[in-house]
This record gives sequence, C-alpha cells and structure tokens, in this order.
Amino acid sequence: MNFGVYLLVAGVFWTAQAKARCPIGQEAFTSCQIEGRNTEVSVCFDDQVATYRYGPTGGAAELQLSETIERVDFEPWSGSGVSIFESVTFYNGDYAYNVGGGFDRPFSEEEMQQEQRRFGWVEVTESGEHAVSLECIPETVSYGFGGGIHDIKVAAGQSWDSYSFTWVSEDIQPAPTSFLRETSYEGVIESCLPASEFSLGGVRMGDPLSALGKLGSPETIEDPDGRGEAINRMFLAGMFIDIFQDAVFAMSTTSPSWEMPSGVRVGMTRGEVIRLLGRVPNGYTATSQSFTAHVCSKDPVPDPEWTMVIDFGQDKRVDRIYFVSLSY
Repeated sequence: MNFGVYLLVAGVFWTAQAKARCPIGQEAFTSCQIEGRNTEVSVCFDDQVATYRYGPTGGAAELQLSETIERVDFEPWSGSGVSIFESVTFYNGDYAYNVGGGFDRPFSEEEMQQEQRRFGWVEVTESGEHAVSLECIPETVSYGFGGGIHDIKVAAGQSWDSYSFTWVSEDIQPAPTSFLRETSYEGVIESCLPASEFSLGGVRMGDPLSALGKLGSPETIEDPDGRGEAINRMFLAGMFIDIFQDAVFAMSTTSPSWEMPSGVRVGMTRGEVIRLLGRVPNGYTATSQSFTAHVCSKDPVPDPEWTMVIDFGQDKRVDRIYFVSLSY
C-alpha cells in the first residue's frame, strides 16, 4: 500500500467512525473523548456551516457553536513536518475554542503496517489569553484528512494565505499599485497612505461641518480626552465622527457598512486587508493585531498629521477602523 492510498483509507475510516455523532446531513471533521474528563468534543460540517459541540460523553451538549463555512476559521495542514494535523477555531464572545486532530505520517513500509499515533486537542482562550488546554484520548480520535472544509472553502472562492494565516476571497483583487507608500521621519522609515484614503463611506477627514448636514446634528462632548477642549460628536449607525473647530478630526467605525476608498472594511480578514493595501505596513507583520499608517506628505512632518489604525479581533478580522488627527 503506497502512502497516498494509506491516507485515503485512514481518512475514510476515521471520518466514518465520527459521523454517528454529527447532525443529519453533516459529516465529521474531527472528534474525540477528552483525557481525564468524562467529556467529548466534535466538529461537524456541511457545505453551509460548521458546528462545534462539547459535553458529557454520550450526553447532551453543554456548549454548541456554529459558523458559516465562508467565515469559519479553518487552518489547513502546512504540508510539512512529521505529523498531519488541521484545526478549526470557533468564537463565542471573549472566548475562542480551537479544536484540532491529526496523526503521525508513515515514512516507511514498516511504519505503514503499524497503527499510527493519533492525537487531538481543544485550546480555549479568553480575550486572546490562554485559559484551558485539553488533550484527546488518542484511541478515540477521529480525524479525516483530505477534502472536507478546505475544499468547500476553495469551491466558495476562497484561498488560504499562509502569510497571514487567514483566508482571502477571490472577489478581493489587489490594486495595480500599493496604496501603502514609504516616508521617512527623523531617520525612521514609516508607512503612509494618500490623504484620499482617510475617508469612510464618503466622509473625509478634514471635511467641514457644513458638508455633513444630511447625516444629522452633532452633540457636544465636554473634554473627552482630558485636554480641556469640548468637541462635537456625530453618532451614526456603527460609526462616530468627531468635529473640532468645525472640521472632522476623527472617525471610528465597527460596522462593515462604512469602508475606505480602497475597499478595506470591518469584517475583512487580515489577508484581505493586506491584499487591498498592497503590503504590510512597516514595523508590523502579517499576523499583527493592528496596522497603523500616517498620511503621506511632502513635508517632513505631515500637516494635518492624520493617522489610520486598523484593529483586528481574535478572529483575525477587522474589528475597528479609526482615523485621528494628532494635531488636535
């Protein structure tokens, strides 16, 4: 039996073993009983959703979570190493549940004849910090490598970006040239964006208050930053706009309804943001929790001194976009 046939047989057997605990119409990604506890975990899926289930062995689930295939955080095998393993992460408020399964690869005919070591886990984090690590009882691990969630996501028009460890939609195409440029200030190379990118849903930094009349009326906020100055704040659905001296000096959104001219918006994966911006901002990595860039300027110090901040949540997607004028 060659290695490819071995994988096919192993995948079909382990998947069939776990299928009985999946809802009707779904198949198993992985399942196992937890070491030292009378509990079990399973991840099942179909072409629409993936489902996480944890609870007493053979009993009703204590926690069940579902996510669409489009948005589910599935990490495929890297293609290297002694073992083959994959994982799925589900999010529930501040908590994240990373469930994985795998097995050691055979590298010889003799190893192919032996029972392969199987393993699995559940890693729980709270607000990005480690909370609980659970290990599977090896002989109870069911994990079917090949196809599955990976192929469904690809069929849905997504591709895995191993640079950012996120999925990227084929609908998001990079610009001909990078929006991010380089500027130097006091000998430090920083990333900058053209002033035209400092806009959300058509509202631009520096816009006069008179241009915002159709959006509503602002409210006076007394000294929000402890600087002894009152500002006007306009509250919109999923966004607020701060006005000082009758001009927009800050904006913040947590809604996908408000996007930058490049197309960057809340809810996008890190990989999709990198594709739209053209590259990772200087001083950051493709797995950073935030990106920052200043407005491009011909002057040594930009005037106005605008800064963009993109914050990513624990699900590796844009959680907030924030523009601010540091000269306020």
